[in-house]
Amino acid sequence: MFEQEGCNRDDWTFISDRMGGVELAVRETFPIETRRVYCQHLYMNCKNNGFRRSAFFKLFWIAAAAYNEYMYGKAMEKITDHDPNAVAYLDTCLEQWSRHKFDPTVCCDHNTTNFVESFNACTKPYRDMHVFSLLEGITPQRTIMHSPVFCLTRSWCMSRIGARFNKAVDMEGGQLTKYALKKLEKKKTQSRFCYATTCGGGEFEVRDGHANFPIRLSTRSCGCGKWQIYGIPCNHALRVIYNQRMNPNDYISPFFKSVAYKLTYADHIDPMLDPTQWPDFGLLIIQPPIIKRPAGR
Repeated sequence: MFEQEGCNRDDWTFISDRMGGVELAVRETFPIETRRVYCQHLYMNCKNNGFRRSAFFKLFWIAAAAYNEYMYGKAMEKITDHDPNAVAYLDTCLEQWSRHKFDPTVCCDHNTTNFVESFNACTKPYRDMHVFSLLEGITPQRTIMHSPVFCLTRSWCMSRIGARFNKAVDMEGGQLTKYALKKLEKKKTQSRFCYATTCGGGEFEVRDGHANFPIRLSTRSCGCGKWQIYGIPCNHALRVIYNQRMNPNDYISPFFKSVAYKLTYADHIDPMLDPTQWPDFGLLIIQPPIIKRPAGR
């Protein structure tokens, strides 16, 4: 896909910290991409600028997790009352960091990079090695009965991708992923406390506690904002779907179904010989540069 369309696509979304080098490299290669900032990094920047009280911590993450502009605005109002300078600093962040700003067509609400930390944990002790040594680096994953269990970085990736490759082969058309089923079951339980009123024309009003949320099945949108950003019906939308005796699978984004899953894991990592059995091409071994570690590093 990348070789065919690459940087000409306009639906790439990158999430990272606010390092200038990353910003420059991504914008040069993908000029029409969307940038999200890693919220934990943004919060640490706020702390370094003096905004570090517990009240600001709670309000910042409420604003970051807000799926609609109302919740975001309320959180920012409280941050303004707490410290106007904090709001002025957050306004300088041009990247997307609050969920209500995310593109609904992406169907991903991540504003952190926690999903890659498990891989980073494998490679952290070996980042200064050659590429081949890094990929074959042995990392202790866990301890069972006081005996360390080791895992090759490449083998670890090969095993995880291989398991998903086999699972994708057995999936039927239109089948939901395990992740989507788990989220749907959770939302189903929450929907029991909601009450739906039919407005006509495929529109509904759902009452959840003391708040009302408009639902439009034609646009697959809810007033809370979660359905359109996340791609899986929220508890308000599910209340309407179940009341109308419809199948919730028909209102879940294709990204959470078997077709997308099969495309994601259409390839797997092939097994390979031990490095000692690789052919010798007589090439020079490139050593890392000799550098002097600066003081304080």
